[in-house]
Amino acid sequence: MAIAAGYLPLAAAPAGAADPAPAANSAYYVDCSRSDNGSGSRTSPWNTLDSVNATAFGPGDRILFARGTRCDGTLAPQGSGALGAPIVVDAYGDGAKPVIAGGGARDAVVLFNQQYWEIRTLEVTNHGASVEDRRGVHIVLKDYGTGNHYRLTNLTVHHVNGGDAKDLEGSSGIQFDVLGDSVKTKFNDVVVDGNNIYTVDRSGINMSTTWKCRASMGCTNQAYDYYPWTGFVVQNNTVHDIGGDGIVMQHTENGLAQNNVTYDTSARPFKDTAAMWVWNADHVTFQYNEAYKTHKLPDNGDGMAWDADYGTDGTIYQYNYSHDNAGGMAMFCGCGGGTSATTNAIFRYNVSQNDGNSNANTEKSQVLRGYGTNTGWVYNNTIYVPSGSSADILFAHPATHVTVANNIIVNNSNGGYDSDNVRFSNNILSGSNTSNVPPGQIIANPQLASPGSGGTGFGSVAGYQLTAGSPAIGAGLVITDNGGRDYWRNHVPTVCAPDIGAHQYSAPDDASCPGSGPHTGPIASDVAGK
Repeated sequence: MAIAAGYLPLAAAPAGAADPAPAANSAYYVDCSRSDNGSGSRTSPWNTLDSVNATAFGPGDRILFARGTRCDGTLAPQGSGALGAPIVVDAYGDGAKPVIAGGGARDAVVLFNQQYWEIRTLEVTNHGASVEDRRGVHIVLKDYGTGNHYRLTNLTVHHVNGGDAKDLEGSSGIQFDVLGDSVKTKFNDVVVDGNNIYTVDRSGINMSTTWKCRASMGCTNQAYDYYPWTGFVVQNNTVHDIGGDGIVMQHTENGLAQNNVTYDTSARPFKDTAAMWVWNADHVTFQYNEAYKTHKLPDNGDGMAWDADYGTDGTIYQYNYSHDNAGGMAMFCGCGGGTSATTNAIFRYNVSQNDGNSNANTEKSQVLRGYGTNTGWVYNNTIYVPSGSSADILFAHPATHVTVANNIIVNNSNGGYDSDNVRFSNNILSGSNTSNVPPGQIIANPQLASPGSGGTGFGSVAGYQLTAGSPAIGAGLVITDNGGRDYWRNHVPTVCAPDIGAHQYSAPDDASCPGSGPHTGPIASDVAGK
C-alpha cells in the first residue's frame, strides 16, 4: 500500500510522557511471496504491508521479513517501543535482504511520532515514474517532545529519484525531520550505522527541523528557537552516486560522523552541494572518513569534501582522507548573511590528495576556502597537489580569520596562496610551485615516503608518512588540546614540539621537555589551546 500524501493518523505521545510498560515480546512474520495472507506467525505469515501497517506494535516486538522476497508499497508500522525494549524490524531465513519497494510513493519506509525503533537488514528502493520529492527511509516527529532511540543498521537504500528539496521533508535516501510549531521537538539517541546508499537524489543522509532559529545562522524568529538534537551518530556508511550532498549533519549538539565513505556525490545539477558537511550545529566531529570524486558541475559553487558551514561552532574535522574532489578539500563558510557565523572550526591531521581538480566550472577551485569565519584553525594536515592542477592552495574572503600552522603542502600546481586575513606559521611548503608563498614559512622537501601514491581506501596513504631526516620532525608549533594523536593514531605531544604534517614520526615524551617547543612567533598564543 503506497501512501500518496500525509501520514497515517498515529497517536503522538505527549511531551515528557512516561515510557509505556513493556508487553510480552511478540514476533510477526511477513512473506510477500505467499499467495495467502496469514495471521503473522512464522508458519502463517502476512503477505502484504497492509497487515503490518494496520498493527500497533508494542515494546520488544519484532517484525521479520522473509529474505529473498519483495513487498511493494510503503512500510509504515504503528506503535512505539520502550527503554530497553525497542521494536525491531529485521530479516529472517536465507537469501538476499528483503526488499521494500516504494514504487514512487512519498516514502518507502516511514515512522511518524514513534520512538524506540530499530530497523535492520532491509533493501529499500523508491523509484517513481517521474521525479518528485520522496525518500527511502523517513523518520518524522511533529510537536512530539523528545523522540528516543532510533537505529538504522545494515540497510541498502537505492534508486530514489527525488527532487530538489533539501530542507524539511527533503528528498534523501535516509531523512530525519522535525516538524510542527507548538511543542519543541528533537531526536535523541540516533545511530545510522553500516548502510549502503546509492543512486539517490537529492541527498544521501540528511536531516532538518523547524526548531532551528538562532543568530549564528542569521535567524531571529523566536517562535522557532533553536532546539538541538542529541546523541546523533552517523557511522560506517557508504554513500555514492548521489545527485547532491552525501552526508549532512544538522541541528545536532556533539554529533559524530565517523568511518563513512562518500564518492561520486554532487553528481547531478542540484546547485551548491558537497560530500560531508555541517550546518547549524555545534561541536560536531567528523573523523576517519574518506571522501572522493565529489563533482563540481557548472551550477555548483562547492563540490568539496568537507565544509564547516554557517550556524556552527566548534566543528572538528580530524583523521580524514580526501582525494580527487573537484571543489577542493575543505571550506569555512560563514556565508549566510546578516548575523550568521562559523566559529572555532578545526581541520587537523587530515590527508588531502589532488583536491580542487575541477575543470567543469568557470570558477577556479581551491584546496582550502574561507568565505567568512570567526576564528578557524587548519593545522597538521598533509596536502598534495599534483602537476597539471590549476587549483589555488587557499582562497580567503576578507571576512575570513583563519590560522594555518604545522601543515605540509606539496604544491605542483600553477595555483598560489591568498594570504589576506590568514595567519601562517611553521608550515613546510614544497613542490614545483613555491612562488607567491606566505613569508616566514619553511621552504623544503618534507621527505615524505611516496607523495602522490594514495589510492582508494582510508588506509592507502602510507606514502604521506615522514621518513628519517625530514625537516618536519620536531619543527612544529606546540598546540595544546591537539586531539592527542595523528592520522595513523600515533601519540602527538602537547609540550614537546610536534612534527609538521599529519604524521608524527617521532614519539617524544612530554615529560622529557617541559616548557620546550617553539612557543614563538606572532600566532603562538592564538594557536595554543586550540
